[in-house]
Amino acid sequence: MIDISVILCCYNSAHLLKETLCHLAKQVTKKDFLYEVVLVDNNSTDQTAQIAKQLWLLLETDVALHVVSERQPGLSWARKTGVLNSNGDLIVFCDDDNWLEAHYLQLAYNFMIKNSRVGALGGEAQGVLEMERPPSWWQVEKSNYAVGKQAEESGDISKRGYLWGAGIVMRKELLVRLYQTGFISLLSDRKGNELSSGGDSEFCKWIQLMGFKLWYLESLKFSHYITKNRLVDTYLVKLLEGHQQSQNILNLYNLFVKSVSTRKLLSFTRIERLIILKKVIKAFLKKDKRWKIDLQLVCGAAVKIHPDLYQIIITYKYLTK
Repeated sequence: MIDISVILCCYNSAHLLKETLCHLAKQVTKKDFLYEVVLVDNNSTDQTAQIAKQLWLLLETDVALHVVSERQPGLSWARKTGVLNSNGDLIVFCDDDNWLEAHYLQLAYNFMIKNSRVGALGGEAQGVLEMERPPSWWQVEKSNYAVGKQAEESGDISKRGYLWGAGIVMRKELLVRLYQTGFISLLSDRKGNELSSGGDSEFCKWIQLMGFKLWYLESLKFSHYITKNRLVDTYLVKLLEGHQQSQNILNLYNLFVKSVSTRKLLSFTRIERLIILKKVIKAFLKKDKRWKIDLQLVCGAAVKIHPDLYQIIITYKYLTK
C-alpha cells in the first residue's frame, strides 16, 4: 500500500528535473514506508517525459515513477490527472523546481497520520537563486515566489486562508470528494508560460469548507530553485498581476467561507432577508456590482445571479449532501 504519492506537474521541465528527481529518489524513510512519484506531462515539447524516465533509471531507486499525460493546458488540469492516477492516501504537490529535504515525506506522513483534522500541510522554503546577487527587491517580494516562512511558528494557519502550492501536502480523499462534485476550478492557474495563479488557494478554501484545518510545520523544509529569468523586473510584474487577477475569485471564497463558518448561509431569518434585500436595492441603485453577491447569498442555489458565487454554492451543496 502506497503511503504518499508525490505529484510532479511538468511543462517543458527537462532542464529542471535532475535535481528535483534526485531529491525525490533519495528520501529517507522507514523500511515499511512506501511512496511513489506521479509525473504529469502537461503538453511539453522538450521531451520532459522521456528525460524523466532516463534520469529515474540512472538514480537506481526502487521507488515507482509513473508518467502520465494531460493534454488540457493548465496546472489545475494536470494536478487533477495526477491525483486520479495516484495510489497514496496522502498527496504532495511538488513543483518541478522544488527540492524536498531528505526527511520531507516521512515527516509529512507522520504529522498527517497523527492529526486527522488537518486537511493541508505546508512547510518552509529556502530560495536557491540562479544568480550570485539577488535583485534589490528580493527580500520584500520572495514570499510571492513561495520562498520563506509561511507563519512565525508551527501551528494552525486556517485564518490565513491558504498555503503555498509548492510542497503542499493534502489528503487525497478530500480532493477526490471535490472532483466527484464535477468541480471545475474558477481560477485558470498556470498555463504554459502564463502566470495566472490561485489554484492552490482555491484548494485550501475547499479544504476549509469541508471542515479541515490548514497547518504550517516549520520542520518541513524544501529548497525552491529560482531561475535567473524569473528574477527580472518584468517577470515580477507579471507574477504580481497574476496574483491580483485571482484575488476577486478568492475574495468570493473568503466571503463564502465566512458565511458557512457563521452558519449564515441559506439560514437567514425573514427579517435578515429583508435587511439584505434593502441593502441589495441600495447597491443596485448606486450601480455597485456587489448587489449580485449579496442577492446570490440570499437566494442560494435557487437561481443564478452571480455565476462564480453560484458555482461555489452548487459545489458546496453537492459536497454536503
